[in-house]
This record gives sequence, structure tokens and C-alpha cells, in this order.
Amino acid sequence: MAKKKAIATAGQYISNGLSDIAFGLSATKQLSSVDTIRLNNREYLVSNDRPTLSYAYSTYGIIQTLIDQPIDDAFRGGFMIKSNQLDDNDIYELQNYITKNDVLEVIKESAKWSRLFGGAGIIINTVGNSNQPLNINQINKNTPLKFYAADLWELNRVNEGSYTEEKPYIEGSGQATYYYYGKEIHSSRINIINGKTAPSLLRPQLRGWGMSEVERIIRSFNQYLKNNNVIFELLDEAKVDIYSIEGLNDRIATPDGSRKTLQILQAMNQIKSYQNAIVKDKADEYEQKSLTFAGLAEVLREIRIGIAADVKMPVNKLFGQSATGFSSGQDSIENYNSMIESEIRGKYDSIIINILKLCCKKLFDVVIDDLDIEYYPLRQLTADQEATVNNTIINNILSLLDRGIISNEQAIQEINKRNILMTQIDE
Repeated sequence: MAKKKAIATAGQYISNGLSDIAFGLSATKQLSSVDTIRLNNREYLVSNDRPTLSYAYSTYGIIQTLIDQPIDDAFRGGFMIKSNQLDDNDIYELQNYITKNDVLEVIKESAKWSRLFGGAGIIINTVGNSNQPLNINQINKNTPLKFYAADLWELNRVNEGSYTEEKPYIEGSGQATYYYYGKEIHSSRINIINGKTAPSLLRPQLRGWGMSEVERIIRSFNQYLKNNNVIFELLDEAKVDIYSIEGLNDRIATPDGSRKTLQILQAMNQIKSYQNAIVKDKADEYEQKSLTFAGLAEVLREIRIGIAADVKMPVNKLFGQSATGFSSGQDSIENYNSMIESEIRGKYDSIIINILKLCCKKLFDVVIDDLDIEYYPLRQLTADQEATVNNTIINNILSLLDRGIISNEQAIQEINKRNILMTQIDE
């Protein structure tokens, strides 16, 4: 009975579909129906698929670029450290410590894992038991201080109960315990970096972490892969040899006919390969057809644009393709720089300042409360533009000196600090 009802429902659906087509209503219903979106969605998250993300990052240069490039650009040249409690020599010593101990590299690595997997952390290895809260006052010149980058899969987080929509995980609530390869670590000893926040319906699936940046390009990246696969298959079949052999059907019907026919074709192909000629029976025919690749370049270009739009990166930044037409690509670069400023740089300020406080405590045995950072400009100037900017800065400094607003020592310090000249000026 249920089967008959199902058949009747299917027949009714087909009947309605035919009537809609007859009256021109099918396309309208398809475009206006929410089923169009629903049927094109997937009901799982690649953020939970660690092997796929790991191998995709290792295999595809595009995945590596969209993960690494924004982080490398955001932290290009490092950052400037500001504090009223530290003089220029202290800041210089702090910058040297960060460089020699690869602190910035650890920050960049953890940021990349956060973009790839949807979450990461910076482990603080210093004095005290790892399962106890971190006490910054115990850090001094004689105590160890080391930072490690770990992705969310290396940080096995266990909290009281489970992460649900009704009971979310709260950082710093004292309920969380992390395990790093079997070693218990207190939450105060890890700086957590979450990926993009998921909608509330999906957050329980991510166990309190964020989404991978790969989530947003699944559909467009699959188009890119399928297009490349089609191109490779066409390359293998770009030229097709067609042999018309008289009496072929009767010949292969005999017990030994197929083998003999194959021997004939092999001999013809070998002669063609070595002598660039075809030897055939007078009654047989030979024809060669070539496939065309018209339209594939346009399809690939549109797919690339779709991927670049998904990750908010210019095509020339993601694929190394220069701008075409009358556009110089500056508009795309400006939009990309705005994305880095809003989505990446501001996200890591508090984590970087927290790490700098620990480094200052080790170097100077003082807790610095007014630390701040400033990033270098994202836009790279040409040699002529940089020379013009430097001349403007020097003229402004000299103008302030002539008016007596600053002293000679202050003017020299400003010029030396900006590295405008080839050498440092002695005070």
C-alpha cells in the first residue's frame, strides 16, 4: 500500500512538473524555491576532517597560498613595539630577543594552523607545573621561556560536560583542561586562536573551535579540480587515430581474428612512429581527428575569479596572474589589504601583547602594563615613492628643529629610528 502511494506521489510530481513546463512556470519555481539552495548545500564540515585538510594543504599550492599568504603579508617585517616604560635600547633588546628565539615565527605558524583547521594555540613553556595556572611573577632571567605552535588536533581539550548550544565552552572559566601529546596543560598556559565563528547550529559539531578557511571554497575549488581533470583527459586524447578496416566485423568473429587485427594495428602504429608514415591495405582507410580546446581558458578564468572572490584575495595574489586590460590591479590589492587589517591583524593584537609581556618579564624582570604594537604598512612603495616619503619626513623634522620645537638630539634620534639614511648619525 505504501509502495502504491509512493508511486502515485511520484506520478503526481512528474505530472505537475510537465504542466509547469507547459505553462513556463518550472524555471520560476526553481529559482524562487529554497530547495535550490538546500539541494546544493552539503551537510558536513570539512573542518572536522583532519586528514583531508592535512593532505590538501600538502598537495595543492592554492590551499597553501590562501592559508599562508595573508598571514605572511600581515606580519611582513614584524611589528613596532611601543611602551612608555621602555626606552629605545630596551625595545631594541626586546626585538632582538623575539628574532633570535623565533617568537614571531611561532605566532605566524599558529595563525596558519588556525586558518587551516579552524583553531590553534600557542603553548607557553616556562617555570611551574604545566597543569597549574601560569604565574608571571615567577619568570625571570634564569627561568626558561619557550613558545610552541599547536593546531587544535594537537590540543585535546576536555571540559566539564560537553560543548552544546545550551552550554557553550567559556574560556577562563576554570573548566578546561588541555592535553598536548598526553601532557596536561592549564588553559592559562595556552593562547587560543579560533578560526571563523560558525553559526550556532554548527558550533557543537566544531567542539568550541572555529571553521577552516577551506570551508568557503569547497564548491569553487571542486570546480577548479574537475576543470583541470577534464583538460588532462583531453590532452591524452587530443589526437585520435581512426582506422577503417575492411571486413573487420567478420574478422574479429573468428577465433584468431582479434589477435591478428591487433597485430596489424600495432604494426601500423610502429611504422608510423619510426618512419612517420602509414602502411595499410588499399581497401582500408585511415583518418586522424584533433580535439579543440576552445572555451576551456574562459571557463578556467571564471573559476579562478570565483575562488579568489570566496577567499577575498586578488587573482594575481592567489594565482600569480597579472592584471589585464586597463586595470593595474591596485583596487584589488587595496581591498585585500583592508581584509588583512580587519580580519587578521586586529585578531592577534592581544595574543602578541601577552607574549611580549612574558618576554619583558624574562629580559627586564618587570611586568610592563602599557605595551602596544603597531604594524608596518601593507602597501609597498616603489623606490621613487619611498625616496619622496623620506624627503618629506626629513624636511618635517628639520622644520621642527628650526622652529626650536625639538632639540638636535631629538631630531637625530627620529632620523636614526626611521632608518632613513644609509648610516646612523652620531649624537
